[in-house]
Amino acid sequence: MHIDIIEDTGDEAPAAVFPSDDDTPDLRENPHQIEQMPAARRHAPLRNFLISVNGPESILATGNITIKSDPLSAVSSSAAQEFASQIDIVFAVPSLSWERRHYVDLRSGLKELLERDSSDSLRMALRISRCDFRAEKRNGFCLAVRLVAEGNSEQQAELRWGLGLARLQQALLFSSRALKQQVGE
Repeated sequence: MHIDIIEDTGDEAPAAVFPSDDDTPDLRENPHQIEQMPAARRHAPLRNFLISVNGPESILATGNITIKSDPLSAVSSSAAQEFASQIDIVFAVPSLSWERRHYVDLRSGLKELLERDSSDSLRMALRISRCDFRAEKRNGFCLAVRLVAEGNSEQQAELRWGLGLARLQQALLFSSRALKQQVGE
């Protein structure tokens, strides 16, 4: 898996919002809402990811979620289809979200764990961005994770995306356990 670290310069994009402005509720506080989300009903790997990452074993929570499937031009790749998602990740312990260094550590750990995957059909971009935490009326940070899978068909690209999402889930839960031990939660 190819991992890109994207440095956020701060002013080019609006801050993310947690919980998001769209119809995505705080899934840690409302786990039953996962089954109500059309994308989670349509994509079992996403449903499993959301249940695990927002679960009690994790120190993380998910925010904005976007899924997209597009045909690729023949010039850009030998693959015919691309399936992608972007998921914002925050810390469930709000005080951890105020300090950028926690996200830098999380991003570094994810990069190290996920680069071991030798798949050429998966790409991931990790970006630390500003985030507005509405309930706390405070600004902090989030980790935006963009996962892109390529395939010869929409089904193959989606299958590869699901496998990549499962790898991301494992890496996030591993990193979450390690951070939980560090902060003594």
